Amino acid sequence: MTGYKAKTVTVFSELSRMHSTGIAAYICRKSGISDEEVSVMNKIPYDITFHPSWWHKNAGIDFSQPFFDDPDCRMEADLVMRRTLYDHFGKYGIGQKDPRIRPLMGTDLLAAGYLYSEMMGCKIIYQPDNSPQVICRDLSAEDLDQVEAVDLDTSPVWARMQRQIDALLAKYGRVETYINLQGIQNIALDLMGQELYLAYYTDPDEISALLEKITDLTIEVGKRFYALSQDVSGGVTGIVRQVMPENYLTSNCSVEMVSNDCYEEFLLPHDIRLAKAFSCFGIHHCGKSMEHVCEGYAKVPNLKFAEVGAGSDVAYVRDHLPGVWLNLRYSAVEIQNQTPDQVREKVQNLLRLGRAEEGNISISCVGMDKNTPEENILAFLDACYEANYC
Repeated sequence: MTGYKAKTVTVFSELSRMHSTGIAAYICRKSGISDEEVSVMNKIPYDITFHPSWWHKNAGIDFSQPFFDDPDCRMEADLVMRRTLYDHFGKYGIGQKDPRIRPLMGTDLLAAGYLYSEMMGCKIIYQPDNSPQVICRDLSAEDLDQVEAVDLDTSPVWARMQRQIDALLAKYGRVETYINLQGIQNIALDLMGQELYLAYYTDPDEISALLEKITDLTIEVGKRFYALSQDVSGGVTGIVRQVMPENYLTSNCSVEMVSNDCYEEFLLPHDIRLAKAFSCFGIHHCGKSMEHVCEGYAKVPNLKFAEVGAGSDVAYVRDHLPGVWLNLRYSAVEIQNQTPDQVREKVQNLLRLGRAEEGNISISCVGMDKNTPEENILAFLDACYEANYC
């Protein structure tokens, strides 16, 4: 890389956190990059996120409970993680050479949802090289009267979070909130397991009441996070911090497993509640056929951002969600077994199907583990970089 391209990459990691054209242009001018050169920067934002096993192997990070409950432990690990990203992928604007302490709750460097499920009674298992594992309560529909509405002011789980928040505010005066926001059906599955899908048909009133309690909790937690920061969704997917940091992003991972009719009857009303509570709304759908619920998603007000799961019909989604920012997900499973050339070709194809030339599009690969060949990660980043600057 030579000329303005090299200079562009030098400041890319800082620009990716700044979303005002004025600020970006100022930094570029200070770095010797002209206004014309600024115009091509970040045309197609891209990102990579790793599974804890990759971090454990490459950076020695331990994801046992202290990482999530001890702010000092987490902040020190965060410094190591961002420097490790720079050492491996810095030429693509990934990571930071000299990172500064961030007073953060959770992390935007992996996707790990557990907090809401724990507040609703699930047990959590922590492991050095894995995300927190939620142990399903396996409740039947008849057991749902055991599930009480969560009062954050009396919840011992939230009290643990609040102690961290208070400590960070006292020391730093601010908190960056990257707790994974989870999603309504995802949490219900942690409570009921596969019984949930049967109960939609056998006990619809009980399920609707459960989903209402989950949504109440989700909105209340979201409001508390927004009181700390306007950038709250990085724990769901890091790319949203580049393209739409104010967005509230709910996780609809398990919506892949229900029909659009089921989604519209049971889940759409709760996504609408979320969208009305948080006016810039987004949906994370990591399943491989997002197109089958696009009709339902199109009915969500204020939908500004959507993650399109690897394997989905990208062109169909683009046609049915016009104007919505789409983040295209590259499969963390496929990238393990492909050749670098296949990776590059797949990136190019995804961007073509998403009509990258029209804008409102980004791409990321999330959840790559310790077995992912580094040459394939580099091929992914090469293809993303070339789509912007070549």
